[in-house]
Amino acid sequence: MHKPDPIETILARLMPPAISESGQHSIAAMLDELAGRAEPTTVVRPAPATWTRRLLAGGIAAAGVAAALIFPWASSPAPASWAKQTSPAVARPAGLVLVGESDRVEAMTDEGWQEDSDGAPMLATRLSVVEENSLLDEQTGIVMQVSEPREETFLMPVSTF
Repeated sequence: MHKPDPIETILARLMPPAISESGQHSIAAMLDELAGRAEPTTVVRPAPATWTRRLLAGGIAAAGVAAALIFPWASSPAPASWAKQTSPAVARPAGLVLVGESDRVEAMTDEGWQEDSDGAPMLATRLSVVEENSLLDEQTGIVMQVSEPREETFLMPVSTF
């Protein structure tokens, strides 16, 4: 094993040498030159709001509120036009009609004991559920099935007697 003195000398060689004082002064002078001279700053205060400006802003706000209240009353439709009258001869456009829907459980897995947010013990069961909707396209007569798989966690409270 090496003696402690040679290890310290080896480590001393790995350290970079310090910058000389003249080098430090030249770096400081260069930074001062790049920074420039600090010019005195003056604080400009905003002009106080005059009464005419305040009255003008208040008048504009009052006019906006009045317009918002008056215009809905002026353009409201007559009560007779509220209900749309359709004749029975007009056929509704063909579209998709819901023929049937179903939910089925494909798998159940026991997840063990868990606690709810209140700290009560619950028995957790993970369910793999598939929801299927059958849709009929009236125009073409094609029946489509839309499936939506999802996973649910069912928590059942455990009570002791």
